[in-house]
Amino acid sequence: MKKRIGIVLLMVLVMVLAVNLSAFAEKSFKKASKDAAKATLNYPANIINESVKVVGGAAKGTGETVVNTVKATGETLTGDVEKAPDIIKEPVVGSVETVKDAAVGTVEVPVTAGKKTAEQM
Repeated sequence: MKKRIGIVLLMVLVMVLAVNLSAFAEKSFKKASKDAAKATLNYPANIINESVKVVGGAAKGTGETVVNTVKATGETLTGDVEKAPDIIKEPVVGSVETVKDAAVGTVEVPVTAGKKTAEQM
């Protein structure tokens, strides 16, 4: 008789634990689903933001290259002959730096966007 009571109590305890664990698992699943949905929406937005920054940086680098080349040309035409090599050097160096910065930025976009998405969760 004591064995049966012990078995019944054990079964009741197992059932109570099962119900509690089930409720906890359901809450965890809902939170995980919500986080996944949020990440699914935030990641593309973060990709776009980071891509815009890279494009903006490339445009700025291109603008600086043009300005520096025009400046070197103007200085050469007004008599500062020492600036003549800059007319050739500036576009090459500026273009290489801009392309390098754009390439590095493009490679880093997914990683940066992923980090920002993780921070937003």
